[in-house]
Amino acid sequence: MASNDEATSGDFAIAFEDFDLEEVFNKAELHVIDQESKNFVVEFGYERARIAFDLGIDDIKELLDQNPDENDLYPIRWINVWDPSVQTDVMKAIGDKYGFSPRLFSLITTRRSPQDEARRHKDRRRAVSRHNRSLRDLEKGDGLNGNFPMKPLGSAEINDSIALYLQVKDTVNYFSTDQTSKAFCIGANWLHKRPIPEHEHHHRISIMPPKHWQWLALCNNHTVLSIHEKPLFEPVPEKENKEDWHRVEFGYMRAHTLDVLLQLSTKGLKRYEGNPLAQNSVRQSLNKSRTSLSRQQSGMSIFNDSGTGALADEGTSNLFYYLFEDYVAAGPLKSAEQELDDMTRKILDTTHRNKVSKSSEIIPTLHYLSKDLREFKHLFENYKNLISKIMAVGRPNSQLNNQPDIERRVFLTNSALSRFDRLGDRLQYLMLNTIEGYLEEIAALSTTYFNLTQQKDSQATARLTRSATLLAKLSVFFLPISFMTSYFSVQIEDLYIYWTGKTYWYAFAVIASVSFVSLFFFSRLLMFWSDIMDDWAAIIANWGVASVERIRGLVGLKPRNEDEDTR
Repeated sequence: MASNDEATSGDFAIAFEDFDLEEVFNKAELHVIDQESKNFVVEFGYERARIAFDLGIDDIKELLDQNPDENDLYPIRWINVWDPSVQTDVMKAIGDKYGFSPRLFSLITTRRSPQDEARRHKDRRRAVSRHNRSLRDLEKGDGLNGNFPMKPLGSAEINDSIALYLQVKDTVNYFSTDQTSKAFCIGANWLHKRPIPEHEHHHRISIMPPKHWQWLALCNNHTVLSIHEKPLFEPVPEKENKEDWHRVEFGYMRAHTLDVLLQLSTKGLKRYEGNPLAQNSVRQSLNKSRTSLSRQQSGMSIFNDSGTGALADEGTSNLFYYLFEDYVAAGPLKSAEQELDDMTRKILDTTHRNKVSKSSEIIPTLHYLSKDLREFKHLFENYKNLISKIMAVGRPNSQLNNQPDIERRVFLTNSALSRFDRLGDRLQYLMLNTIEGYLEEIAALSTTYFNLTQQKDSQATARLTRSATLLAKLSVFFLPISFMTSYFSVQIEDLYIYWTGKTYWYAFAVIASVSFVSLFFFSRLLMFWSDIMDDWAAIIANWGVASVERIRGLVGLKPRNEDEDTR
């Protein structure tokens, strides 16, 4: 049975429970997927782990007053907050503890207005991303077109500024960083899976998954903060149950946090044995009995100026890394590959005469697929840039950290820096290069489709030309006969009294024979006379120009060539 574990590292009495117990483990899983949950705090070491749920402001303040003791059973602390906009007092205590700026605190706790939620619900990918503006870090006071005005803003201007910030934050291009003497904080959009529709939908569903905003902070006292803003759901497709859709999407939204949390308990390690991409080694890395060499000692690390750090530093750095690492964003690339294969088959099938291409399907699909892939590219470039900033801030400085009079700064251990470096390489070589290849393939498919369409149009024009030629040849056969028939139909007494039936049929046989023979020579004859007429036209044109020049010379005018040369 779960028993309350009073904190052994201090005198505060918080309702911690043994996380390695089955019932507490199940309780934690239910807590994460509950939309009414407020927060949780986990403290753990290699041997033991404990967790507390939904702490009030008094418990949070009491907890923050005492730092984790790296010599204790629980040297590492993880504080997770759900929807900070309704827990401003808790966020105020955390912000005061780790030196958050007033601007950062306000941005974290800002509530979305109903109008903004309606705008985002109507179109989660609004046209903000189409503007190629240089966005600066809003937390540092820089605006879109220079600094923010120094004069106090009216309420309407404040609302407009907040709406602009929320609009920019909805794009995948934006991320935020803030550093204090006690913490390094990042904010970015993380992707989560889209629920699978139960009904068939004829319209195309974007391969770009929905996203949610999350803040992560690495603190200088072996504490990691994860702050999840209020969940914003995607529009529910038609015929789908709204409650079920939101419930499933909410579970996907918190799935990665749940994966990291459950593996801090011994009960969760066995669950993820068959899912290597979701596995992490946060708690296992705290094993003091390990005798294996570090990456730096073995010469495998490029960060030769970094120390391995204490075990508490190792666990905190790894926890921060695994909260950052999420492979959900890589999943839709498989969908993009399948959609490209379908488009390739449809486009190449248009080479068959009996296949009719539907431009209304092919062109919009290629356009929106290219748009989604470009958005993916911006997202991964954003992650890669964020990783470079994390690594720049996280490099340890042994001289500063060893001086007792200087406050301990935030840093990452050598193993975590190596992990971030490898993650950046994977983003480049696996994600960005793959996306670039898909975009090139889309461009090639577009060119191929238009070339095939142009070729089919040319073939249709050629068939039309052949049909017109056939009609012209048939006219060669029937026009003389029609003329002959008209001639014999003339009602002139001096003529028709001498005609007989044999006369008509003899004339018909001769004219029909000549017309039939002319069918085989009509095209060649037409080309022959066309060439002759072109030659005659050129000769006549030259003769006319020479005559004009001769007349100009006789009347004393300068030739036209001389007038042009003197200009």
